[in-house]
Amino acid sequence: MGPELKLGMMRYAHLVLLGAAWLAGSVTGAAQDTLNRSIQSLEQRMETEGKLGVVFFYTEWCAVCHAMEHVALQNPEVRRLLDDRFAFVAFDAESEVPVEFGGQVFRYRPSGVRAGIHEWTLELASVDGKINYPTLTVFNAQNEILFQHSGLLGKEALIAVLKELAGESNGR
Repeated sequence: MGPELKLGMMRYAHLVLLGAAWLAGSVTGAAQDTLNRSIQSLEQRMETEGKLGVVFFYTEWCAVCHAMEHVALQNPEVRRLLDDRFAFVAFDAESEVPVEFGGQVFRYRPSGVRAGIHEWTLELASVDGKINYPTLTVFNAQNEILFQHSGLLGKEALIAVLKELAGESNGR
């Protein structure tokens, strides 16, 4: 291989790496914007519509989290309750994206190699000083936790809890 070909290949590899870095930054920036818009929307709906906030804390590796998402959170009646009566957001407890909520900025706290937890998770998902996944937290505009559950919550139990918190009768 001649020196010109080696130089050309090095330049090409450099351009590919620069392009990949730019794309990764764009995706990360887009994910950060989307997450912060969702959380700002949660906060705004709580304030302007007087709704309770509901956060579903999950991790990508948690099989129980995925089961709860598919079985309970995608149930039509649960979706109706969450959409009509609450301000809802699902939050990856290991997200590295800074979050603005309640006038504070919450950040990711690394705890090892490819391990850590988000401060917003510590704030809202701790149950008796421990965090388990998934955790569902319901809170008011003063950030007072009204309901918190760690682990799988089936659709019937979730519907009952949401109806009670929304002030709906069990007969509806």
